[in-house]
Amino acid sequence: MSSELPPSRPSDAILANKGGNRIQVNNILSAICLAALSVLLSRPEPLSPWVIGQLAMAIPLLVSSSLAYAKMSYRSSEWFLWDTLGWFTHSAGYLMILNATFLLMYHETEYRMTAWAFLAVSVGTFVLYSVVDAAAKPSRWFEKTWKLLLHLAAMASGSVLPVLAGWA
Repeated sequence: MSSELPPSRPSDAILANKGGNRIQVNNILSAICLAALSVLLSRPEPLSPWVIGQLAMAIPLLVSSSLAYAKMSYRSSEWFLWDTLGWFTHSAGYLMILNATFLLMYHETEYRMTAWAFLAVSVGTFVLYSVVDAAAKPSRWFEKTWKLLLHLAAMASGSVLPVLAGWA
């Protein structure tokens, strides 16, 4: 994080709206993870622990993100802490879903090129999002750069590293 002070507190209506929207996204992603795990765990052949583990760990991260965004709405004096925790746990859970999706496709030999294309599109959209956000407000360059680097490192360590190391 930068050494700047937290931004000024948004209105209660903005915090409630932001929290509600983020909670909906997290709930949908958690439900998808549960459904995917149910199907994948019933397969006769076992999958990589990297796939199952990342999908499973995404669930508590996304639920914790929802809880943080809920607290942000009613503990508005502490909004910055809860918003930061909500962002971090959502990002970690979401990245684990992306990593597991890549590894699932990579596991099936006929989809390996598609898996790499999926990863390239994921990285490309993260870069594009960060550039557009920073271009819209140049004071965001530092924040967007470190967040982008964090996302790329998490994607590399959860998808490319297991493939290169032969773990997946």
